[in-house]
Amino acid sequence: MDLFFLRHGEAEPRAASDAQRRLTRSGEGDVLAVIESRRSELAGLELIVTSPYRRARQTAKIAAQALDFEPKLLVSEHLEPGAEPQALLRFIDSLAAESILLVTHQPLVGNVLSLLSGDNIWLATGTANLVALQTQAPVPGFADVRWAQIPD
Repeated sequence: MDLFFLRHGEAEPRAASDAQRRLTRSGEGDVLAVIESRRSELAGLELIVTSPYRRARQTAKIAAQALDFEPKLLVSEHLEPGAEPQALLRFIDSLAAESILLVTHQPLVGNVLSLLSGDNIWLATGTANLVALQTQAPVPGFADVRWAQIPD
């Protein structure tokens, strides 16, 4: 199973609610650059799943357009910032797909990457960072980090 975790791009500092914060122009550009730089590695995606927060949905849409990804984007509360990492792992397992891009937030993305890889370095995952994992199943400590891409 190939799991690609993408933290949303830089977002505006304030909005009516945290869930409504939009990407900045810089954030949009960073997401596009990261996706474009890893286009070949992302070519076999079966699913793109995103948090319902506006900045994550915008990030997922940029990725889908850049990759000419035609299936509908899935939206899941399991990818919200405060979601439970173990619940996300169960959700990923239920998807029964071999190649998934997950668009999410901190602190969730750092916690899940650290949990899957067994390495706490991922707790500081920045905006528009894309991390590729390979695993037989979404089980703590059994994923191999294949690569990480950060904006230039």
